[in-house]
Amino acid sequence: MFVHGPSKTVLLRVKDPFYIRDLLPTSRTVDHEKFNVAVKHTLGSTKILRNVGINVPAPIHTQYKWPGKYTPFDHQRVMSEFLTFNKKCFNLSEMGVGKSASALWAADWLMEAGLVRKVLVLSPLSTLERVWKNDIFDVLMHRSCAKMHGSRAQRLEALGYDVDFYIMNHEGVKIEEIHKALKAREDIDLIIVDEASVFRNHSTGLYKALRTLVRDDQRLWLLTGTPTPNAPTDAWALARLVNPTNVPKFFGAFKRATMKHISQFKWVPMPDAGETAYRALQPAIRFKKADCLTLPPLVTTERQTTLTKEQAKAFKSMMTTLRMEASGGGKIGAVNAADKITKLRQILCGVVKDPETDRYVEIDHKTRTATLLDVMSEASAKILVIVPFKGIIQTLEKEVSKHYSVAVVNGDVSPKKRDEIFLNFKTQADPHVLLCHPAVMSHGLNLTEADMLIFYAPIYSNDQFLQVVERFNRTGQTRKMTVVRIGAHPVEWNIYKATDVKAGSQQNLLDLYKSIITMGDE
Repeated sequence: MFVHGPSKTVLLRVKDPFYIRDLLPTSRTVDHEKFNVAVKHTLGSTKILRNVGINVPAPIHTQYKWPGKYTPFDHQRVMSEFLTFNKKCFNLSEMGVGKSASALWAADWLMEAGLVRKVLVLSPLSTLERVWKNDIFDVLMHRSCAKMHGSRAQRLEALGYDVDFYIMNHEGVKIEEIHKALKAREDIDLIIVDEASVFRNHSTGLYKALRTLVRDDQRLWLLTGTPTPNAPTDAWALARLVNPTNVPKFFGAFKRATMKHISQFKWVPMPDAGETAYRALQPAIRFKKADCLTLPPLVTTERQTTLTKEQAKAFKSMMTTLRMEASGGGKIGAVNAADKITKLRQILCGVVKDPETDRYVEIDHKTRTATLLDVMSEASAKILVIVPFKGIIQTLEKEVSKHYSVAVVNGDVSPKKRDEIFLNFKTQADPHVLLCHPAVMSHGLNLTEADMLIFYAPIYSNDQFLQVVERFNRTGQTRKMTVVRIGAHPVEWNIYKATDVKAGSQQNLLDLYKSIITMGDE
């Protein structure tokens, strides 16, 4: 057993103090009469003591003051402890449970212990300022950081600053000069990768850049709540970064271990594929939101709408074209299939993109707009509306603004303006409604002021869908939440279904396309 000893020591009461002394050469004192041993309370000594059955607390629990404006939840303390004990590991906890703050506390303690000098954080561009820079200020006010974004020269200049944390978007590791400069920085002892699932494809330049950047002696923490958003094979590349011995050397072997080949081009997961992927992604820690946070219930509902005559005519014409192409016997690849599905989705939303001018042409969609407004009237607080095509957002803004104060957030809105809109949504009465493209909503936002999230039409990404929902289903939410999915045609309901089962692979796109050209037009 143990009792707390002087600062940074533990006092052990054991039957054989000499055994402990020999096992732990850092022991300070052996009291032969009382059989007490004072041992330096370090990560190394704690690991050894736990291995011999002595349940010593992690040093971070007894030595750290947990700075910042927030009091950590119990599960955050556990996550921080886990990260300090594992040089390369995963935090696979669900979104909204405080993974970033836990990682910062763990990194700060390692700095205090002299085990880490500087940290590189890789995250989506949208979270550099809004999440990581803000969290460092809120959680670690005594630490400094630099945002590495902009031109090559600006990134290199930021890397030259003497700060504790360097924050950069994922794509920055692909820039040759930046990659070379980071690799030369031997004082960067820890790399934290937020939303690490973007590195799940081992064939991309992005993945190869990260893999060649990480040193064997560096700490690497991969944070993601969705490590396998499309298939269990997504785990292979991530495992190769953290613990390559957990998976076969070649991707094909792992695919054969997790997927069943049922036709020439189609693979489906094995019954035990999830367990195989779980074993590959070790060491790891995972907390489910339901297990550590008490949140109001979330209900998902569906609203059927109808097509206008103009939409039905355009949809039928497009379907005729697709069937003629299919009957011609030409090969349809995944990219081509996705493009054709997108055109159908645009018609169902109420716009068509002119390939010559690259502009959206509006077609009558009053029935879907009426359904949207009807759903919105049921909300008791603010409202988030997810619109997959920016060509329809401006029109919706005009219609919705007749009833509510509204703001638009998409790729055309500058990051600075977006931050202003989000701040007003959180702190002011207006805007009451946000019309958002999913690409700018998927990371780093806490929008618990809303109690309703409406999908004006489906988005074809399980990972993005989950990320969007987590913008309001997270700590701070006090209201019952409703997710409403609007659809007018089986094409849309099939996309929603594919999203639910993570069927976002190329083969699933082809299967969806084949099912579309054989279904009816209405």
